[in-house]
Amino acid sequence: MTPARALTIALLCACVLNTHADSQTSGLLLDQIAAEAYHSSADGSNGTKYSDYTGNVIVTNIRNVGNPSPGDDQDIIYHLTDEEYYEMPILFHLDEYPGCLAMGGAYCLGSFELSPSGPSSLFRMMQRYSANWVDNFNHTRLHRGLCLTRSCVAPGHDSGHALDVWFASCVNASIMSTHNLSARLYHLDYCTRGPDHRSPPLSTSERAFAGLVVALLALATVSTALDIKLSDHTKKEYGWALCWSLRRSWRSLTAPAPSARGADLRCFDGLRVLSMLCVIIEHVCWLGTLSFVADTRYFEQVRRATDVVLMTNSTLMVQVFFLMASFLLAHKLLQERPREPAVKTFFTTMFNRIIRISPSYFVVLWFASSWWERLGTGPQWSSLVRSEAAICRHKWWTHLLYMNNVLYPDEKCLIQTWYLAADMQLYAVALLLTLLLRGRRLALPLLGTAFAMVTVVPLMLAYAWHLVPTFVVHRPESVRLTYSGDASFTWLYQSPLTNAAGALAGLLLAHAHHSLRDVLPDRLAEKKMFRWISVYSAPAATCWMALSPLVLGAGPPNAIAAAVLAALERPVFVTLVAVALLGAINGIDSPWRRWMSQGGTVLARLSFGALLLHMLFNKTLLATRLAPVQLDRQSAIMDWFGVAVISYAAALPLALLVELPAQQLHKEIKKLNEKSTNSKSTDKPRSLDKTDICSTQQCNSNS
Repeated sequence: MTPARALTIALLCACVLNTHADSQTSGLLLDQIAAEAYHSSADGSNGTKYSDYTGNVIVTNIRNVGNPSPGDDQDIIYHLTDEEYYEMPILFHLDEYPGCLAMGGAYCLGSFELSPSGPSSLFRMMQRYSANWVDNFNHTRLHRGLCLTRSCVAPGHDSGHALDVWFASCVNASIMSTHNLSARLYHLDYCTRGPDHRSPPLSTSERAFAGLVVALLALATVSTALDIKLSDHTKKEYGWALCWSLRRSWRSLTAPAPSARGADLRCFDGLRVLSMLCVIIEHVCWLGTLSFVADTRYFEQVRRATDVVLMTNSTLMVQVFFLMASFLLAHKLLQERPREPAVKTFFTTMFNRIIRISPSYFVVLWFASSWWERLGTGPQWSSLVRSEAAICRHKWWTHLLYMNNVLYPDEKCLIQTWYLAADMQLYAVALLLTLLLRGRRLALPLLGTAFAMVTVVPLMLAYAWHLVPTFVVHRPESVRLTYSGDASFTWLYQSPLTNAAGALAGLLLAHAHHSLRDVLPDRLAEKKMFRWISVYSAPAATCWMALSPLVLGAGPPNAIAAAVLAALERPVFVTLVAVALLGAINGIDSPWRRWMSQGGTVLARLSFGALLLHMLFNKTLLATRLAPVQLDRQSAIMDWFGVAVISYAAALPLALLVELPAQQLHKEIKKLNEKSTNSKSTDKPRSLDKTDICSTQQCNSNS
């Protein structure tokens, strides 16, 4: 283990239990994982060793093109004519799937690596075009789903009977005849024969999950009936029996947002919904890239368009969730007077946070690891759904510990839940800092120093390890590997260290708000300069998302520029958002503040469920498609709308049956414990004195 890695693990307290050394990829820099820039020798032969496929991670021995030399840069082709582009073999192809299996055919899905049998100008062009790995797919690797019995010549008796051998020879013969290139099978997703209408027996996990669903429905039925029939007085005595009442949960869901003391937080609901919609549309396009793409030409041409860059970089909106969580935590604690020891407050608050998040999270995780893979079929179902369900069954316990972002980071189960793990880790840190700094004059300087540290340390790590910013992380070939072996995704994107900027910005916002309220009560909105800065910080944050990746230029980025942007993109973004929110919560009016304050309470409360569910729906939609996906603006918008609507709709029963009842049950248990404690304290006899002049009823009510 290198000293730099040891330093990082020391900074990331949660990472001391990190995954095996073979998944740390210290030796696999980002350029070597998915650069796919092959270089030929002077005589035209292939000058590199072709990649070996080892456990889902493609490790390629290639020249480092992350910081290309002038010769390398001149060797990259950035633009091809349509004639040149379509001269290359098509990247993705799927034969008819259901008809093939229905007729008893054999179907195989896999990926192939091309190589020339001799000097080839076509292959050289493909190499040079693929060398722009930031924007383009690797065109020397093809992905095929074929019905062997329809598309391939039946193998002879001496050629072997394995379907994978038949598949490999078929594709090789086809590419050799059309492009004079050899195709080697380097990854086989599956081969199957049909028809097979047999379903495997239900596992213990599947039976238990079905029992849970039945139990929840039964509880909801009984609890709702009791809520309707019982009197109000009886309900007070048996509140625990009404926790699963649908009517009660609906009232909690649709209740007006409580007014916050000392700050106008109405815009938080709209901001939460907006952030969730940004995450959904990015994931819609991300999953489209992960599957088979119909028009790769269009995809690569619009990669640098401003709206596409904004969409790709919109995952920075996740920082808003970190910011709001830490702000609301600190804002509440700073308003309250300490009533109990800080240690007790820490554990009580963390337990409440776990109760708030865990029930819905674990139910969705359980579904993904059990029933999900039974709910569909298609040529990509095995590679997109069944493989992820298997990962969920393997690392479910890391999710229960909220460590899935640092344990087995290359294995992605419900990839969006890295945020929940990082959020829980940063929430604990934010709570600890707030309890330690509450009421201290040095709170703001110390938090500012910590904010600077979580900017400088990632900068050093990004430069030392050749890490890249968000836009480059989402390059096509890395997406297709679901970032397996990508150090930038592991150490920058989902690490608690690099996401600490959002949490610290929330703490700074809370402390700054309370300090300014004491110094300038109700006068901050009168400061003209601050009004202008606050109002325009929100559009400035949007421009930062859309334009900051453009400083890297075309093609593989310069190492220094990539490291600087990777370290600064989150701190700059959350700083702009925090300044905008500081004005909004202090009454500074703006169009975006008015828009986000318009009644988004219910959708905001359902956003957590939508976060959990939207990837399941989106991936199911793609995996059941029988043809490559059309990934253009119109299709992306329509898919975004459909996935968002169904995700929020499905979040409703999840909230009514799991999330809200669990919270209500927790409250009822706390009430019973407090009642039991109070009754024990009042059972002790005491002598009367002249102050005991109130009636028994009045004394009980006062107590």
